[in-house]
Amino acid sequence: MNILVVDDDEMVRYVLTEKLQESGFTSIAATDGQSAVKLFRDTAFDAVLLDLKMPGMDGIETLKELRKQDPDIPVIMVTAFGDIATAVEAIKLGAYDFVEKPPQISRIMMTLRRAIEKAMLEREVKSLEINIEKSAVLKQAYEKLKELDQAKTAFLSSVSHELRTPLTSIIGYAEISRKKLAKLIPVIADNAPETVNKIKEVEENLGILVSESERLSELIESILDLTAMEAGTAEWRWEPLSLRGVIENAATAFSPIIEEKELEFVLMIEDDLPMIKGDRNRIFQVINHLLSNAVAFTDQGRVTCSANKVNNEIVVSIADTGRGILASRHGLVFEKFSQIGDALTDKPKGVGLGLSICRLIVEYHGGKIGVDSEPGKGSVFTIVLPVEEDLEA
Repeated sequence: MNILVVDDDEMVRYVLTEKLQESGFTSIAATDGQSAVKLFRDTAFDAVLLDLKMPGMDGIETLKELRKQDPDIPVIMVTAFGDIATAVEAIKLGAYDFVEKPPQISRIMMTLRRAIEKAMLEREVKSLEINIEKSAVLKQAYEKLKELDQAKTAFLSSVSHELRTPLTSIIGYAEISRKKLAKLIPVIADNAPETVNKIKEVEENLGILVSESERLSELIESILDLTAMEAGTAEWRWEPLSLRGVIENAATAFSPIIEEKELEFVLMIEDDLPMIKGDRNRIFQVINHLLSNAVAFTDQGRVTCSANKVNNEIVVSIADTGRGILASRHGLVFEKFSQIGDALTDKPKGVGLGLSICRLIVEYHGGKIGVDSEPGKGSVFTIVLPVEEDLEA
C-alpha cells in the first residue's frame, strides 16, 4: 500500500515515513498542500496522512483538492491538540478519521488499515452494483432478443406453411401442362414445325418452373423442419440403429454423381461397429447433407467417409479434397443462414440452413459436430455420437 504523508514538520514526516515502511507500507512525503496535490495527480495512493495546520494551503483546502481528484481516497487528518473542532469539520468534508500529534504510531497504523479496508470494500460494493446493473440490462436485452427470435421463428413457420399449399399446386399444374404439351408435339410435328418449336420452348420453361418450385419447396421444408426442432415440436422416432447401414445407403445415393465427376470415393467402416440409439431418417439426413456438400465442393480428388469406435463414442468423418473453408468461418458454417460458399469462389444455392439442421440433429442425439478445413486443402466434417452399450444388433 502506498501512503502519501503531508506535513510541514520535518521530524513528523521522518517518523511517519520510517514507521510506515517498518509496517510494510511504501510512502512518499510532501512538505505542503500544493506539493501534495501535484504528487497526488501523478501518483497512485491508497491513503493520505494529512496535516491539518500548514502554511499556505492548509489541510482543509488540501483535502478538498484531493477529493476532487479521487472522492473515495481515505484521508486521515493529523492534528495538534486543540484543533478537534477543525478535525471534525474535515470529517464532514470526507476525511475518514483524525489522529493527534504527537503521532501514536500504533493508532495511526490501525486507523490506516481500517480506512484502506473500508475504501476497498466500498469499491467492491460499487463494482458489484455496476455489475448487477449491467447484468440486469444484459438480461433484459437477452429476453428481448429471445422474444424477437421467437417472433421471427413463428413468422417463418407461418409463412412457410402458407406457401406450401399453393407451391404444391404450382408444381402439380406445371408438371401436368408439360406432359400435355409433350403429347401434342408428335401430333402437330408434320403440319406446324414452327408451332412445335414454340411448344418446346414453353415445355422447357415449364421444366424450369418445376425445378425452381421444387427447390423452393425444399427450402420451405427445411425452414419448417428447423423451426419445429427449435420449438421442440419435431417428431423423433428412436430405435436401435446401425450406422453402417445408414452410411452405406447415403453413399449409394451419391455414387452416380461421384462417378460423373470422376471422383475417387473411399468408404471405411469399422467391423462390428456398435449400435446407437437414434432416429434413422434424421441421421441419414445429416450424412446425406455432408456427403452432398463434399461432392458439390470437390472438383477433383476424393471423398472419404469413415466410421470408427473411439472409447465410448462413434466418430463419423466425411473428408474431401475440395476448396476448403476459411478458419474464420469454421464456427459460422453451423449458424442459420450461413453458407459455405460465401467464403469460396461461387455461391451455392439455398440459404444456408443445412448445416444448422445437421447440428441440431446431432446435438439432439447427444453428440457433437465440427469441421477442420483449410482453403485449397479440403474439409473434414466430424460427427461424434454416444454408443448405447446395452443395445444388440
